[in-house]
Amino acid sequence: MARIPILDENDPDLDPNARAALQAAGAARGRMINIHRAMANRPEALVVFSNFLTTVYRQDSTLQPHHGELAYLTATTVNNCFY
Repeated sequence: MARIPILDENDPDLDPNARAALQAAGAARGRMINIHRAMANRPEALVVFSNFLTTVYRQDSTLQPHHGELAYLTATTVNNCFY
């Protein structure tokens, strides 16, 4: 069982702020991931986190998105930071 609730963006009872934050995060990344669903418990934190990731990994990057993802996954593996 998850210690932090994983929110479902399709839940009709979901807080509108959480839904908006999830939709924006999913659109920025191209898909929804569970870290976004967990962080949506604090929508303002999710918005800041998503903006940070966009700035660091996506904005004005000369890399194609799939090459950036490969670099990210390689660094994660080398540093034993498995999800």
